Amino acid sequence: MRKTLAVLIFLSLATPALAGTMYARFSAPVRSGRGLSAGILGRLEQGDPVDVQAREGRYYRISYKGKAAYIYYNKLAKEKPEDISDLLGGAGSGGIELTEIKAGGAIRGLSPMAENYAQASDIPGWAVDAVEAMQARSITVKELEQFQKEGQLGEYGEEGSP
Repeated sequence: MRKTLAVLIFLSLATPALAGTMYARFSAPVRSGRGLSAGILGRLEQGDPVDVQAREGRYYRISYKGKAAYIYYNKLAKEKPEDISDLLGGAGSGGIELTEIKAGGAIRGLSPMAENYAQASDIPGWAVDAVEAMQARSITVKELEQFQKEGQLGEYGEEGSP
């Protein structure tokens, strides 16, 4: 009896509370069921709050417009993300300007320190030009989703998963 009670207490402490409000990390589809074959009911935009009812495999069961729905687990965060829409070159209007993103060092381009290193290390000009060209690129949310689908990344890489 004591062992059973101890195990139950341990499990209750080890299992995170899933019910409650979470926030969309970025624009994400809300589905009628778990998996890519489930219909899309709508989309959450970055920072949208959602009532999480439970985690089922790699999806959260949520309440969406008063109905049960599902969203892939990595699309939600416990904390509301910082609003960076002004930094994304009007992502809501269809594009993400990589030159303006401040959150990711890998896509910020060369910092002054990195530029100095590139010059001192004889990094070829074509490599620096390639980074600048990448920074000048703009992608849409649909293009990003197509890239994930073709590369079987994130939700698209786990079709057979629960």
